[in-house]
Amino acid sequence: MTEFKKIEDIMAPIEDYDRVNIDAQLCDAMSILKGNYEKLKSGDKGNYHKTLLVVDAENNIVGKLSMYDLIRGLVPEPVKKPEMSRAYSAMRSGRVREVSAEVGDVQEHFNWLHATFSDLIKQEAHKKVRDIMSPIEKSSLKADDKLTHGIYTLFKDNVRQQFVQDEEKIVGVVNLNVIFTELLEVAGPECHINW
Repeated sequence: MTEFKKIEDIMAPIEDYDRVNIDAQLCDAMSILKGNYEKLKSGDKGNYHKTLLVVDAENNIVGKLSMYDLIRGLVPEPVKKPEMSRAYSAMRSGRVREVSAEVGDVQEHFNWLHATFSDLIKQEAHKKVRDIMSPIEKSSLKADDKLTHGIYTLFKDNVRQQFVQDEEKIVGVVNLNVIFTELLEVAGPECHINW
């Protein structure tokens, strides 16, 4: 029964995930993900994920690289600086004359918005995985936690995927898809819906 399940019962084992080196280029990661996407699309029944584990030279897991990270990685680094956001806000508020020196900066940094998607990808595709990955943070999710704690942790930490630990070792991943699968399993009979 679902109500007695623990995180270890629903998590995807860490061994199911492909790995990419922290110093690999974004193109290398995209190649792996494209292969997984093609296998999923073809109906191949293997365990393929849209997230890669990022490892260091000693093969230690140091982060993850998801579709969200890849797309976020397309935004050029200078644009992510807070002073650019302030200058852009100032320009938008009508104080252009007061910030004329900053306007040129803002236009230069936001010029990428006028590029084509293809040009943007060509420009950013050679970043290193380390530049766009989500670094691993100490997981508050343990293999023997209840499902309700797993739901709480995902939303408390505002993450779509959470690493699962057992005795300080990463053993799996819980994401919204596996929680949703459990939801459907319980909701079917409750809602009188046949799946």
